[in-house]
Amino acid sequence: MVITCRPVRRQRDDLIDLPGEFLAVARSVGLIPVQRCAAMLAAVRDGQIVHRANMFGLLAVRRARDEGIPVHLVAHEDVLVLRRY
Repeated sequence: MVITCRPVRRQRDDLIDLPGEFLAVARSVGLIPVQRCAAMLAAVRDGQIVHRANMFGLLAVRRARDEGIPVHLVAHEDVLVLRRY
């Protein structure tokens, strides 16, 4: 099984390690982690890597910065590769 996810921030000092939580749940149901990688949220245009932000991400960063939360636009997601015992 392959899962993509990223940490989530809901409040200023609240960072939820969603990839870590997925791994814990996967282990609890008998899955074994095989590999953990990063998937870049980017495209190659004219030979250069260009960030591909979605509108939801852009709006979330703008809203957080307006509230004084220092965040950056996410540029990658964790890729979790799992298998059965």
